[in-house]
Amino acid sequence: MFLLVKHVFILALVIAFWEASPVVTGISIGMSEVSVSVTNSLQGNLNLTIHCKSKDDDLGIHVLPFNGRYQWQFKPNIFGTTLFSCDLSMRDGSIGYDLYSYEKDRLRCPTECIWIAKTEGLVGLSQDAAFSTILVKWQRRAN
Repeated sequence: MFLLVKHVFILALVIAFWEASPVVTGISIGMSEVSVSVTNSLQGNLNLTIHCKSKDDDLGIHVLPFNGRYQWQFKPNIFGTTLFSCDLSMRDGSIGYDLYSYEKDRLRCPTECIWIAKTEGLVGLSQDAAFSTILVKWQRRAN
């Protein structure tokens, strides 16, 4: 029994230290909120439909008119496994892509991940100039 209590106490100390630590692997996990936004800039006033979810949260389906924006905020988990997968669709095509993955985005966009849906594809902007802009092309629908 004493051994179990000792292990629980040590685990509680580790978690408390982790949460109180200002820097963990380059960013403040559990402390810095991340914002992800998607803006519809599709030519021809096309609507954009977006459905995002993580392992724990389904953000629902949202239809964005031209120049409409959808945004959500969250705190990455302490394990560095936070992931939001999204399905986007418009009249001419669709995209399935991880709009936020801690592994991919912790340095590219540590606090703000901006995505813009354009005719050529989904464009991901970086907060850090050392990272390239991402372009995910539409999977075109057969006519």
